[in-house]
Amino acid sequence: SKATVSVLYWILSIRLSLENVRSNSNPLGRGLMLGVNGAAGDVEPAMKGLRYTAPSQITVEMTPAVSPALSSHQSPNNMNQGMLDDKLEGRIDFAWDAISHQPKKAYCITCGSFCGFFFLFIVILMVAGSSFFPFSAEVPLYLRGHVTKQRSDAITEGKDIADYTFNAPDVELRQSVDTLGGEREDLTLEIIYFPEFGDVLETKILQKMFEFEQRVMARNEFADHCLIDYNSTEVAFEQSNNVDMITKINSQSHNCAVHHTIVWACDPSLGTPCSKLASTPIGLMNCNKSTTCTPDEFILEENFKVQKAHTYANSIPDRNTVEGLNSNNFLKLVDSQFGAGNQIAKAVKTEFTFGAPLKGYKTVNDDPDGQSEDLAQWLYDEYHTWLGDGQISGGGVSYIYNGHGMLGLYIQEVMVTDGMFAIASMVFVLVYIAFMTSSWWLAVMGMGQILMCFPVAYFLYFGIFQQRYFGVFNMLSIFIILGIGADDIFVFLDTWEQSGHKFKSLGKRMSYTWKHAGKAMLVTSLSTMISFMSNANSSFPAIQTFGIFAAMLVLVNYCAVMVFYPTVVFMFATFFEEWKFCCGWPSKFATLVKQELRPVTFKNVKIVMDEEGREQFEEEVRSEPAVSQWFRESYSSGIIGAKIGIILIFIVVIVVFGIQASKVEADPKNAQFMPSSNNYQKFLDENPKHFARGGSVNAVKMIFAWGIDKENPIDRSGTLATDVDDPGKPVWDPNFDLPVAARCMLSICEKAQEKSDERKTGGYPDFPIDCFLIDFKKHVDANDTALWNKITGPGAKGGQFFDMLVLWLEDPKVLSMWKPYIHAELVDGTPQVRFISTELKLTVESSNIDPDDGKALWNTWEDWFNDQYNSEPCKSVAAQAGGFQSSLDFIYVRAKLVEEALSGIYFSIGLAFAVLTLATTNILVAFFAVLVISCVVVCTMGMTVVLGWKLGILESVGLVMVPGLSVDFVAHLAEAYIESESHDREGRVRDMLARVGISVVSGAISTLG
Repeated sequence: SKATVSVLYWILSIRLSLENVRSNSNPLGRGLMLGVNGAAGDVEPAMKGLRYTAPSQITVEMTPAVSPALSSHQSPNNMNQGMLDDKLEGRIDFAWDAISHQPKKAYCITCGSFCGFFFLFIVILMVAGSSFFPFSAEVPLYLRGHVTKQRSDAITEGKDIADYTFNAPDVELRQSVDTLGGEREDLTLEIIYFPEFGDVLETKILQKMFEFEQRVMARNEFADHCLIDYNSTEVAFEQSNNVDMITKINSQSHNCAVHHTIVWACDPSLGTPCSKLASTPIGLMNCNKSTTCTPDEFILEENFKVQKAHTYANSIPDRNTVEGLNSNNFLKLVDSQFGAGNQIAKAVKTEFTFGAPLKGYKTVNDDPDGQSEDLAQWLYDEYHTWLGDGQISGGGVSYIYNGHGMLGLYIQEVMVTDGMFAIASMVFVLVYIAFMTSSWWLAVMGMGQILMCFPVAYFLYFGIFQQRYFGVFNMLSIFIILGIGADDIFVFLDTWEQSGHKFKSLGKRMSYTWKHAGKAMLVTSLSTMISFMSNANSSFPAIQTFGIFAAMLVLVNYCAVMVFYPTVVFMFATFFEEWKFCCGWPSKFATLVKQELRPVTFKNVKIVMDEEGREQFEEEVRSEPAVSQWFRESYSSGIIGAKIGIILIFIVVIVVFGIQASKVEADPKNAQFMPSSNNYQKFLDENPKHFARGGSVNAVKMIFAWGIDKENPIDRSGTLATDVDDPGKPVWDPNFDLPVAARCMLSICEKAQEKSDERKTGGYPDFPIDCFLIDFKKHVDANDTALWNKITGPGAKGGQFFDMLVLWLEDPKVLSMWKPYIHAELVDGTPQVRFISTELKLTVESSNIDPDDGKALWNTWEDWFNDQYNSEPCKSVAAQAGGFQSSLDFIYVRAKLVEEALSGIYFSIGLAFAVLTLATTNILVAFFAVLVISCVVVCTMGMTVVLGWKLGILESVGLVMVPGLSVDFVAHLAEAYIESESHDREGRVRDMLARVGISVVSGAISTLG
C-alpha cells in the first residue's frame, strides 16, 4: 500500500494545487484570522473551527465565536470544500510520512522505473534500429506544400526514376567528370590562389603554382581517382567500344586527363602552336617541341606568358568554336575582372578533375552514392590536413581549397568535436549543482534524472505523437532541458531547505516542499511546455518536431522532479547528509550563505481580530538563511529605493532596443556555420566573389521542366513530411510529346538566355542556358537545314526525331554533356522520354538575394514563362508542351522563417499570459509577468540588429526558444509574489526575492553554462 501511495500521491494533489491557486488569490481577505502556532514541527489550530493550511504554513482559522462577520458569509459548500481539502492534505502528509520511513524502497521503485525505460529504449534501438530511432543529419527546413518545393521535388525525384540512358552500355562505362547516377555532381578538387599584392599572373607566382600542383597529383592513389584520358591509354579509343576493353582501361594503370589549370602547356602534336588561341590544352606555359611535352619539359617564359595572356584577355568566349571554347575555359579559371583587354587577375582557380565510375565500380550508375562517398572520403583523408598545413613556401601567394564532399566531412568532424561542448555543459551543470548543494549525491542523481528524461520523452514523441524524425534541432533540446532541469532542482532543494526551518519530521518537510515547489514548477513547466508546443503548428517539419520533443522533455522532467527526486532527497537526508564534500570547503560556503540563520522582522504579516471584528496587524520575528536575508534586505532595498530610476532606465533600453527590433529582417545569405577565417568558409565567400563569370556556384539556377504535370507535379501520398529522402513520386504529364513540343521548347530556351535586367539574365555567351535542343538542332541542320521543321512541331510523328537523337547521343562527349537533362524510363521494355529539363544560371546569387526581391523575381519568371504560350510556336502545341519553371524555393523558406518566428513569439506570449493568469488568479501580476517576457524578447531581437545579424535559420530558431526560456524565471517570481504573506507591494517584493532569488540566480547560472 505504501508503494501504491508513493506512485499516486502526486495525482491526489492536483485538486489541492488548483484549489490553492483559487483560494490564495487573496489570502488575506476580510474576515480571515492568520496566526502561527506551535513548535517548528507542528502547526495546530488555536481554537475550534475549520483549518486551512496555506502554502507558507500560516494557519487560517475561521470560527463563528470570534468572527460573526465571517460566520454570516460562510456557506455549507465552502465548509465542505475546506474539509475535503483538509482530508486531501492529510492523505498527502500520510503518504510522505510513510515514504520517509522506507526511503530505499521508494528510491528503488522510482529509479528502477527510469532505468527500465532506459534499458527498454536501448533494447528496442538494438532490435529495430533506425526504424525506431531514425536520426538524420538532414534538416527538413522546407515548405512542403508550397508550389516551389513541389516543383523542385518533382524534378529531383523524376531524375531518380527516369534514369534510362539512350546509348549502348559500353559507352556508359566511360568515365564522367560531373555525373553520378544521372545527377550533376562536380567531382573536383578546387584550389584558388591569391597574390599577397599585385597580379597573381606574375611569373614567379605561376612557377610556384605549377610546382605545387605537381605535388598535388603525386599524392597517394591520385591515379586511381582521376579522370581517365582514354585517348592516351594503351588501348586506342576507337577500339574501346567494347565492354571488356573499357572495364580493363578503368581498372588498370592509365594516364590522367589534364586538369583545368592555367599553368600548363598545349600539345603541339594536335597541329596548333601553343601561341594560338585554338591550341589545347589551355595554359600560359609553352612547349617548344612539335610533339607532346611532358610536364618536366614545360617552359614558363615571360614574353610567351604576356602574349598568351593578352590573347585570352581579348578573346570572346563561344562554345561553338574551338577558339571560343578555349577562351571560355580559360576565363572561367581567372578573376572575373580579367578580360576585355585587362590582363591583371586578383585570383586564379585550378580544378583537379576526377571521374566516375571509380576503380572497383562498373558504371556511373553502379552505387552512385557509394562512389560519391568513397571519393569524398579519399579527398578529405588525403588533402584536408596536407593542404591545411600550407604547401607553398616563400610567400607571395596563398590559397584556399575545397573538394567534392570535403566540406560535409569537415562539418561532421567539427560536430563531433563540438559535441564535447555538450559534455562540458553537462559537467558544468553537474559541478555547479554539487557545489551549491554540497552533495555529489544530489548532483549526480539530479543530472541522471535530467538525462533519463530523454528515453521517456522519446517514447511519448514516437508513440503518442507518431513522429518518425529525429534530427539536429531535436538534439539542441539537451541544452534546454539541462537549464530547465537544473532550475527545477534548485527550486525544489531551496524549498526543502526552507521547510527545515518550519518542520522537524522528514515527511512534513517533503509534504511542504512537494506542494509549494510543485506548484511553482507546475506553473513554469506548463508555461514553457506550451511555449515550445506552439511550434507544433510550424510549417517547417524540423521546427515542428523540435517543439514537440522539447515540450515532452519539459513534461517528463516535471514529473521526474516530482516523483523521483523526492526519494533522492530522502536518501540524502537519511544517509548522506553528514558526508564531507571536497574537503568541506563548499560546505563552509553553503553554511555561510544558506545554513546560517539570522533573525528577521516580518512587518504587517500577522493578523488578529479585536473584539469588534476589526483587523489588527502585528510584527513577527523569524529566522532565515543569510542569503535569503541578503535578498530580502540589501538587494531588495536597493531595488525598491531606486525603482523609479530603474524603471526609467529600462524604458529607455526597451525603446532603444524596440526601435532596433523593428529593423529586423530576413538574412539573404545562407547560414554561416564556420568562422570567416576558416578555409572552407573563405572558399564559400571568395569563390562566387571572384569567379562569377558564367554564373558562380552560388548563382540562382532557373530550371525549366517539360513533361511533369504543372498543376499537381508530385504525389506525396504515403510519405512523411520529415522524410527528406522520400518526398513522393512525380506525376507525369500524359500529353507530353517531345517531337511536337521541341520547337516551343527551343524557342523558350533561346529567349530565356537573352540579357534581361528584369529576369536577371546575363545574356549569351557569358550566361548560356544548358538546353540540349540548341545543340541538337545544330546537329540536325548540319545534315539538312530543312529537316528540323519536318521532324518537330505540330503533327510530328517522332520516329526520325528519336532515331537522330539516339545516334547523336552515341558520342561520349555529347552523352556526358546532355544526359543529365534528358530523362527517360523503360516502359514495357521500350524507352520513353518522361521529361526534359534545362538549367540557366542567373546574375544574382542565392547567398545574398533579398526575400522580397526573390519573390518578385519568381513572379517575373512565372509570368514570362506562361506568356510564351500565348504566341507561336507554343500556342498551337500548348497541350503537348506543358511545362513550368522551378527556382527560388529557398527564398520562401527564408521569408517564412521570419514570419513564423514572430508569430510563434506572439502565440507563446499569449499562451503564457493565459497560464499565468490561471495560476496566479491575478490578471495584473500575469500582465506584468508577460510584459517582462515581452521585454526580454524585444531586447533579444534588438541585440541581433545591434550586432549586425539578420534572421537566418539559426537566429529564427533561436528566437522561437526565447519565450519558452524567459517565462521560466518570470513565472517563479510571479508565483512567489502571489504566495507572499505580506500586505503591501514592498513586503511582497522582499518575500518574493528572499524565497526564490537564489533559485533564479542558480538556474540562470546553470542555464548559461
